[in-house]
Amino acid sequence: MTRARTAPLLAASVALLAACTGAEAPTVEILGAAPQELVASDDGSDDLTLTLRYADADGDLGQGTATVIDCRAPGLVTIVDLPRIANDEAVKQGVSIAGELALVLSDVGHVPVSGDLPPDCVDLGADAGSDSARPFCVFLTDAAGHESEGACSALVTVLP
Repeated sequence: MTRARTAPLLAASVALLAACTGAEAPTVEILGAAPQELVASDDGSDDLTLTLRYADADGDLGQGTATVIDCRAPGLVTIVDLPRIANDEAVKQGVSIAGELALVLSDVGHVPVSGDLPPDCVDLGADAGSDSARPFCVFLTDAAGHESEGACSALVTVLP
Protein backbone atom coordinates (compact mmCIF):
# COMPACT_ATOMS: atom_id res chain seq x y z
CA MET A 1 0.00 0.00 0.00
CA THR A 2 1.14 3.54 -0.65
CA ARG A 3 1.01 6.23 1.98
CA ALA A 4 -1.47 8.81 0.77
CA ARG A 5 -1.68 11.18 3.72
CA THR A 6 -1.63 11.21 7.49
CA ALA A 7 -4.71 12.10 9.51
CA PRO A 8 -4.95 13.11 13.17
CA LEU A 9 -6.44 10.87 15.81
CA LEU A 10 -9.43 12.68 17.27
CA ALA A 11 -10.16 10.71 20.40
CA ALA A 12 -9.40 7.47 22.15
CA SER A 13 -10.94 5.90 25.19
CA VAL A 14 -9.54 2.79 26.75
CA ALA A 15 -10.68 0.09 29.09
CA LEU A 16 -7.80 -1.88 30.57
CA LEU A 17 -8.74 -5.46 31.19
CA ALA A 18 -6.95 -7.67 33.67
CA ALA A 19 -6.04 -10.51 31.31
CA CYS A 20 -2.55 -11.43 30.20
CA THR A 21 -2.09 -13.29 26.93
CA GLY A 22 0.51 -13.89 24.25
CA ALA A 23 1.17 -11.67 21.26
CA GLU A 24 -1.94 -11.57 19.10
CA ALA A 25 -3.30 -9.36 16.37
CA PRO A 26 -5.72 -6.63 17.39
CA THR A 27 -9.35 -6.66 16.27
CA VAL A 28 -11.35 -3.79 14.80
CA GLU A 29 -15.01 -3.10 14.16
CA ILE A 30 -16.35 0.07 12.54
CA LEU A 31 -19.22 1.41 14.62
CA GLY A 32 -20.00 4.30 12.31
CA ALA A 33 -18.94 6.75 9.64
CA ALA A 34 -20.12 10.33 9.88
CA PRO A 35 -21.33 12.19 8.05
CA GLN A 36 -22.75 9.76 5.49
CA GLU A 37 -22.42 12.44 2.78
CA LEU A 38 -19.35 14.62 2.23
CA VAL A 39 -18.99 17.60 -0.11
CA ALA A 40 -15.39 17.70 -1.33
CA SER A 41 -15.61 21.33 -2.49
CA ASP A 42 -16.82 22.58 0.91
CA ASP A 43 -14.11 22.72 3.59
CA GLY A 44 -16.80 22.54 6.28
CA SER A 45 -18.29 19.35 4.82
CA ASP A 46 -15.29 17.30 3.67
CA ASP A 47 -14.08 15.62 6.89
CA LEU A 48 -15.04 12.02 7.69
CA THR A 49 -15.01 10.54 11.20
CA LEU A 50 -14.75 6.77 11.52
CA THR A 51 -15.70 5.50 14.98
CA LEU A 52 -13.99 2.19 15.78
CA ARG A 53 -14.16 -0.45 18.48
CA TYR A 54 -10.85 -2.22 19.06
CA ALA A 55 -9.39 -4.94 21.24
CA ASP A 56 -5.76 -5.94 21.63
CA ALA A 57 -4.89 -8.98 23.69
CA ASP A 58 -1.35 -7.89 24.54
CA GLY A 59 -1.84 -4.14 25.00
CA ASP A 60 0.57 -2.85 22.35
CA LEU A 61 -1.91 -1.33 19.88
CA GLY A 62 -0.81 2.15 20.93
CA GLN A 63 2.08 3.46 18.85
CA GLY A 64 0.88 1.21 16.04
CA THR A 65 -1.10 2.42 13.04
CA ALA A 66 -4.55 2.49 11.51
CA THR A 67 -4.60 1.98 7.76
CA VAL A 68 -7.71 3.46 6.13
CA ILE A 69 -8.55 2.35 2.60
CA ASP A 70 -10.91 4.55 0.61
CA CYS A 71 -12.74 2.04 -1.61
CA ARG A 72 -13.54 4.58 -4.33
CA ALA A 73 -10.36 3.76 -6.25
CA PRO A 74 -7.11 1.79 -5.87
CA GLY A 75 -4.28 3.52 -4.00
CA LEU A 76 -6.40 5.80 -1.80
CA VAL A 77 -4.78 4.89 1.53
CA THR A 78 -4.31 6.95 4.69
CA ILE A 79 -1.98 5.83 7.48
CA VAL A 80 -2.83 7.17 10.95
CA ASP A 81 -0.23 6.87 13.72
CA LEU A 82 -1.92 5.77 16.93
CA PRO A 83 -0.88 7.38 20.22
CA ARG A 84 0.17 5.42 23.29
CA ILE A 85 -2.90 3.71 24.74
CA ALA A 86 -1.61 1.49 27.56
CA ASN A 87 1.32 2.48 29.78
CA ASP A 88 4.72 0.76 29.47
CA GLU A 89 4.09 -1.56 32.42
CA ALA A 90 0.76 -2.77 30.98
CA VAL A 91 2.38 -3.42 27.58
CA LYS A 92 5.29 -5.24 29.26
CA GLN A 93 2.83 -7.44 31.15
CA GLY A 94 0.70 -8.01 28.03
CA VAL A 95 -2.47 -6.59 29.59
CA SER A 96 -5.46 -6.85 27.28
CA ILE A 97 -7.01 -3.54 26.20
CA ALA A 98 -10.27 -2.66 24.49
CA GLY A 99 -12.09 0.56 23.73
CA GLU A 100 -13.31 2.95 21.10
CA LEU A 101 -11.51 5.56 19.08
CA ALA A 102 -12.46 8.07 16.45
CA LEU A 103 -10.30 8.61 13.37
CA VAL A 104 -10.78 11.85 11.46
CA LEU A 105 -9.95 11.93 7.77
CA SER A 106 -9.61 15.61 6.96
CA ASP A 107 -10.25 17.11 3.54
CA VAL A 108 -11.56 14.03 1.73
CA GLY A 109 -11.33 14.98 -1.92
CA HIS A 110 -13.47 14.08 -4.87
CA VAL A 111 -12.10 11.33 -7.10
CA PRO A 112 -13.82 9.38 -9.85
CA VAL A 113 -15.06 6.04 -8.54
CA SER A 114 -13.28 3.21 -10.33
CA GLY A 115 -15.36 0.41 -11.81
CA ASP A 116 -14.00 -2.26 -9.49
CA LEU A 117 -13.40 -2.16 -5.77
CA PRO A 118 -9.73 -2.17 -4.73
CA PRO A 119 -8.50 -5.70 -3.83
CA ASP A 120 -8.44 -5.12 -0.05
CA CYS A 121 -12.05 -3.92 -0.17
CA VAL A 122 -13.07 -6.95 -2.24
CA ASP A 123 -11.29 -9.31 0.17
CA LEU A 124 -13.27 -7.80 3.05
CA GLY A 125 -16.59 -8.19 1.24
CA ALA A 126 -17.19 -4.43 1.06
CA ASP A 127 -20.34 -3.17 -0.61
CA ALA A 128 -19.55 -2.07 -4.19
CA GLY A 129 -21.83 0.92 -3.77
CA SER A 130 -22.45 3.32 -6.64
CA ASP A 131 -20.77 6.03 -8.72
CA SER A 132 -20.69 8.38 -5.73
CA ALA A 133 -20.85 6.12 -2.66
CA ARG A 134 -18.31 3.57 -1.45
CA PRO A 135 -17.19 2.33 1.97
CA PHE A 136 -13.95 3.01 3.83
CA CYS A 137 -12.09 0.02 5.30
CA VAL A 138 -9.70 -0.04 8.28
CA PHE A 139 -6.87 -2.33 9.39
CA LEU A 140 -5.14 -1.86 12.76
CA THR A 141 -1.48 -2.77 13.22
CA ASP A 142 -0.01 -2.93 16.72
CA ALA A 143 3.50 -1.81 17.72
CA ALA A 144 4.84 -5.35 17.15
CA GLY A 145 3.52 -5.38 13.56
CA HIS A 146 0.52 -7.69 14.11
CA GLU A 147 -2.26 -6.63 11.72
CA SER A 148 -5.96 -7.05 12.40
CA GLU A 149 -8.44 -8.40 9.97
CA GLY A 150 -10.05 -5.40 8.33
CA ALA A 151 -13.50 -3.92 8.75
CA CYS A 152 -15.50 -1.73 6.37
CA SER A 153 -17.95 1.09 6.96
CA ALA A 154 -21.37 1.59 5.49
CA LEU A 155 -21.43 3.51 2.21
CA VAL A 156 -20.19 7.11 2.32
CA THR A 157 -21.18 9.49 -0.48
CA VAL A 158 -18.53 11.99 -1.63
CA LEU A 159 -19.95 14.72 -3.84
CA PRO A 160 -17.78 17.10 -5.92
